[in-house]
Amino acid sequence: MIALPLALVTLAVAGLAPRLASGLLPRERALAAAAAALFAATALLSPEVPVNDQWTHFVHLRAALADPIRLLDPWDRPGFTLVYAAPAALGIAVARLTSAAVAVLGMIATMRAARALGFARPWVPALLLAAQYDFFGQASSTMTELPFAAALAIAVWGWAERRPWIAAAGIGWCAVTRPEGVLFAALGAAALLARHRRAGPAALAVAPLGAWALVGAIALRDPLWWVHWNAYGGMVAPRLELRQLADSWFYEALRRSQPAVLILLEAAGAAVAVAARGRRLRFLLAPVAVSFAVLTFTRIGLGDDWRESRYLVAIAPALALLAAAGLEALLSAFPRAAPPALLAIAAAGAAREILLSWHDALLRVPYAWPGTYVAALAIAGALWAGRRRLSPRAALGLLLIIPLACSPPGLYGKQRPESAPTQGTRTDARADEEDARGGRREEAARVAAGARKPDAAAPAKRPAG
Repeated sequence: MIALPLALVTLAVAGLAPRLASGLLPRERALAAAAAALFAATALLSPEVPVNDQWTHFVHLRAALADPIRLLDPWDRPGFTLVYAAPAALGIAVARLTSAAVAVLGMIATMRAARALGFARPWVPALLLAAQYDFFGQASSTMTELPFAAALAIAVWGWAERRPWIAAAGIGWCAVTRPEGVLFAALGAAALLARHRRAGPAALAVAPLGAWALVGAIALRDPLWWVHWNAYGGMVAPRLELRQLADSWFYEALRRSQPAVLILLEAAGAAVAVAARGRRLRFLLAPVAVSFAVLTFTRIGLGDDWRESRYLVAIAPALALLAAAGLEALLSAFPRAAPPALLAIAAAGAAREILLSWHDALLRVPYAWPGTYVAALAIAGALWAGRRRLSPRAALGLLLIIPLACSPPGLYGKQRPESAPTQGTRTDARADEEDARGGRREEAARVAAGARKPDAAAPAKRPAG
């Protein structure tokens, strides 16, 4: 019985994409359709291997249909579970296809935001969004960062168009989708109140968070249920050390999750936003600053060893818009030098990704490493020579997307057998930590829910998923 109302939630979210796409130009809709096809193909071709957090989330989604109390789970969170639970009942492939739809929704909302911010080519930020490694990977996976990114894109669009109710709806979705959503909701509500001088949108931004807390208190008969059903159990804690500013995980996450050329463009875009002429873009620095603070001053895991680059997917739309602004600034300031230089950097990055993606197979190919770099740079040269037929922006996007589209399905979503040991440090230490954490989780759930056992038949969770 619960599957039907949950299916309506999924259909409502998926239906936002075509509705928002109606305001796009034909070439922008074509980009969204192409991205949907690529994401869907990757979702269907990715292997069904029970590894990493994406599989644990899927197991929890399936369990929520049998035990609805799981919809409140503070690890999966209702902003994710309510959207994905019904598709998960039909299998992992359908759940992954839901992510493809959510990713396309994020791209479309980013294009709407780009148009509102005055970008001459709104498709560019959407392309740069899809080109981020972990965003591409999660577009065919089952992780919580992706719906958070889609919600943030909607909030950015609403803010850019000065439509406070849309911005508040996006912020409210963020609030119940990821742990950092509480910070986004509080800061977003304050910003809406300060900008529009209206209590309604600010209240809407925090309403889902309040509703989640209230429903949990009633269902579990415990006003402190969120404390007792602690999803993190000492695995996440503040780490207030000034040296963290220099050693912040944000830098490493950026290096791992973004092509080198995108990092350059994002830095240029941030400089534009800080400058006087970039005032309209300055609000995009707020989600980046929140993410920086979280990844800098938070310990994740007992040994601080569960940090991952995928956390930046949550702010991927903001990064994409900043990168697009940086691209336009560089092309305007250096019209002759910037295009070939950016294409060369993108080509080198594409060669590196292809070599890493197919490392084992290419080991048997003579001169594969230098040959791949030479071929990629030759393609960049050909694209530059044909710049009158294909703009440097489209050529750059092509070089960014090619290595992702040519990778083994599921590689960037960590859905392949070889990706299983990549998280954490030593397997034995991680197992000990998970066993201890699983025991605390079981005890807390029994205390909060009485005879119910929300964690039955589910594997131990990792924090910050």
